[in-house]
Amino acid sequence: MGLSNAPVNLPKSSVIDDPSAHLHYPVFEKSIDIFKPIDWHLDVSTARTFPKSFAHKIDIRSDKYGSAKHVWEVNRMQFMLHIAMLYKKSGDAKYLDLFCYHLLSWKNANPYMVGVNWYSNIEVNLRLICWYFCWQVFDVENLCASNTVFSHFVDSVWQPLIFEHAEYSYNHPSLCSSANNHLISEYAGLFVAACKWNIPNRDARLKYAQAGLEREILLQNTTEGVNREEAAEYIQFIDDFFLIAAVAGRHAGAEFSKAYNERLHEMARYMNAFLDCNFNYPMYGDGDDGFVLRPDVGGHFNNFKSLLVSFATYFEDASLKRANNDWDEKNELLFGATGREKFKSLMVADEQESLGRNHFCPESGHFIFRKAVKSCDDVKRAGDFTGVRETYLHFDAAPLGFLSIAAHGHADALSFILHVDGNPVIVDPGTFTYHTHKDLRSYFVSTLAHNTVCVNGKNQALQAGPTMWLSHYHCKTLNVVEDFVEATHDGYRKDGVKHVRKIEYNREKDEFTITDTLYGRAPFTAEIPFHLYPTADVLLKGSLATVEVPGARRVQIALDEKLSYSIREDGWYSEHFGDKEPARYLYAKIECRDSVEIVTKISVL
Repeated sequence: MGLSNAPVNLPKSSVIDDPSAHLHYPVFEKSIDIFKPIDWHLDVSTARTFPKSFAHKIDIRSDKYGSAKHVWEVNRMQFMLHIAMLYKKSGDAKYLDLFCYHLLSWKNANPYMVGVNWYSNIEVNLRLICWYFCWQVFDVENLCASNTVFSHFVDSVWQPLIFEHAEYSYNHPSLCSSANNHLISEYAGLFVAACKWNIPNRDARLKYAQAGLEREILLQNTTEGVNREEAAEYIQFIDDFFLIAAVAGRHAGAEFSKAYNERLHEMARYMNAFLDCNFNYPMYGDGDDGFVLRPDVGGHFNNFKSLLVSFATYFEDASLKRANNDWDEKNELLFGATGREKFKSLMVADEQESLGRNHFCPESGHFIFRKAVKSCDDVKRAGDFTGVRETYLHFDAAPLGFLSIAAHGHADALSFILHVDGNPVIVDPGTFTYHTHKDLRSYFVSTLAHNTVCVNGKNQALQAGPTMWLSHYHCKTLNVVEDFVEATHDGYRKDGVKHVRKIEYNREKDEFTITDTLYGRAPFTAEIPFHLYPTADVLLKGSLATVEVPGARRVQIALDEKLSYSIREDGWYSEHFGDKEPARYLYAKIECRDSVEIVTKISVL
């Protein structure tokens, strides 16, 4: 299409020209100064630059040019929303000039189909959604009526870019193994664009995108509200696409169906259930700190926390409102003053009741054991923001991932994590990277990096690339009753080994019994790790390990005496994409000539 390929002279910007003006915006472990010119093709993590060549011929799957993920994070333009809000709050024209400067700079540096920023359709649609909210913040129609210079900019630069992005979105749908969250983003971006602007073929595009969202919300999320990609951090990303589309559709008179809203509501309930009392989540599968909408320029934004407010408001559901959660800028953008008053009118749920129940999803293979009691004043600790003492264990007996390559899943069948009083104790290691640091990528997705049993030093599935799995395992839930789950997987069928794990919770004692049974006739080795949060202190005496994490009650792990455990120092933990830090773990290895049963007891004291 190429509506915006002709370079245009950049407008003046008093902020850009002011050497003392600085505002740093986070880009994973790095940052950019958004009050200065931006190199739209630069990977700030390696200082390498991607070529300005035909988009779909650029190599993003090696580290030849650096990390495309870091480049795309800048080009999602989330910071532009912050600039628009600075203008709205202050009325200072320098912020409007800065917005126009960056948008025109991007246009000149990214001719249609040239460069890595036209490589992925998800990036195109994230810009569309960002621009939708920038348009609202500026109140463009009224601003154009009073500002002829800005009106000319909108007509000659911004709107042609929007039309170009909308056509790209429609003409480059994700297919086959890419028809996951990418496809959701494409429908959401195009739908939002058709709700706001008179894009080419608007009515047809609106109908097409809405039908796609209606289909994908049912296809990619189970009836229990669990996303099939098996990537926990992606849930906030995917839920936002569906929610923002619903809110935009409501404003435009394009409401979604009852089935769509019911599934979205179930997704909200699952998200609420899998967040502990301090809004931490079980970090199974990939996580890349990607956001659909982020108006702040602070550190790490907890969008799960924000989304609970959004869902409570959208569904007028008080069970999703927590006492330690409140209205924020993102929800003000979505719902305005009317939504704010609606949220405030909702009564906070009894958190001892709402956070104290198990939440089992047997169809999806996710099981959350949970207990919560109100703290007395004399036992409250630093970091106890809720007044609730909580025991939380997530058990993963889910599929490897979604579609043929399970791109964002990890080899973590029958793994578990434990949080105590809103603090991670026994953890999933996270993600760190996708296409760079090959050895570390292999570590973070591996079976041995998760709290399950690794047989013969192998992963439970075959890793064929950074985001590609072959020979998927299959999990099966064998038995589910109150406070008890038993499940198995077939990831080691070629080794002649079957792993069955039982987890039983003694609610009165606050104690978990984990029984691992490995069925096999030929000799095999088994490795059993328990990965600990980086701040954990661990003391191992014989078969008894004591783990202490600041802000949480002490955890005691009674290890099976037939194994000899040690504390290893060569683990890693990545709470956010691009970040990693050393972490310790308990480790045992056993040579087996026949079937073996291993029993571990974990007590919260």
